[in-house]
Amino acid sequence: DMKTRAFSLLFFAIFFTSSAYGELDLDQEVIIIPDTHNAKPYIWNVSRNPKDYELRLEYDGAEEKNDIQVKFSIVSESELRADDLHVFVTDEDIRFYRHIRPVLGNEGKYAFSLDAPLPGKYRVEVVFKKGEQWINLRKDIKIKGMRKSGIGDSKAGDEDYNVKVKFIPKKAYSEHVVTALFELRYKGMPLRGLEKIEGFDMQVASWDEDLKEFIFATPKQNLGGHEVAVSLVFMRPGRHAVFAEFKHKGVIRKIDFVLNVFEEPREDSGLLFQLKPAD
Repeated sequence: DMKTRAFSLLFFAIFFTSSAYGELDLDQEVIIIPDTHNAKPYIWNVSRNPKDYELRLEYDGAEEKNDIQVKFSIVSESELRADDLHVFVTDEDIRFYRHIRPVLGNEGKYAFSLDAPLPGKYRVEVVFKKGEQWINLRKDIKIKGMRKSGIGDSKAGDEDYNVKVKFIPKKAYSEHVVTALFELRYKGMPLRGLEKIEGFDMQVASWDEDLKEFIFATPKQNLGGHEVAVSLVFMRPGRHAVFAEFKHKGVIRKIDFVLNVFEEPREDSGLLFQLKPAD
């Protein structure tokens, strides 16, 4: 599970380099990496399970088939305009990952199909924008039926892609900006023709190992080159599973890895010490 894997990748090989910046396309603008203390613009502006919203889920978890049909509605006392609505699903080990744009049916309920590979508990995160703020409604669903394991996430052509990821700074601290710099290569060359996903070069989702902190992020710069910088602020120390998606030649491809986030060293009585030292 996530607590025992130091680093995992579903589709691509990820390599780390020691340089601060990756190879840049000369015909692209220079990527700007924010200062680690400039946290406020990069903190996800979200309200989690606010009291005036209720998420109602409908599904048959006992069905002995892999594609579970899920319907949900959002009950609110105020007028609801669920702009930019996304659904993210993971399992207890944070290995399974789905990013879904549900369909709104005639009865006012959203629907999506979930290809759950195994029985167990799955976390459903529904996020949507209200004004400048995001709303995050979350619930767990339990699937009991016997299912087929080993449903693969690989797609035809995955072997043509190689992704290098490095972090600036190299060590991530909670409540500080860390920038993940993705260098995308296609058939050994810098990727050309990166396509937007809903206006962005990349979309990123993350959970901590206790499933208490969920983050949805997009890059502040969308330069369209083979390097994509996504700046994040994790509020909780510990291990975080990070899932990134990019689009090329009409296909959305995924990257996944685990990032250790440390608690910032603090000064107390003239001594500098580290709270909760990581493994």
